[in-house]
Amino acid sequence: MKKKHGVKVNEILEVFEGKIYTKKVDKDRYCIIGRTVAGRFLTIFVDKKGKLLEVVTARDSTDSEKRLYRIRVEGK
Repeated sequence: MKKKHGVKVNEILEVFEGKIYTKKVDKDRYCIIGRTVAGRFLTIFVDKKGKLLEVVTARDSTDSEKRLYRIRVEGK
């Protein structure tokens, strides 16, 4: 299933299985930056609903988001 941003569900799952950078952007909304197995950077916005996370949208990361990930997660 691909929609507006051309991100497949399995790519989102790959990000969650790897190293991620997370920041809270609203009361129950989080921004997650990570990489797929193929190395594609994705930025995923999720809403926390109890113990569950609901994906709001997922898209390719911007250059600044990639830099943030590299600094905070990879230490580069």
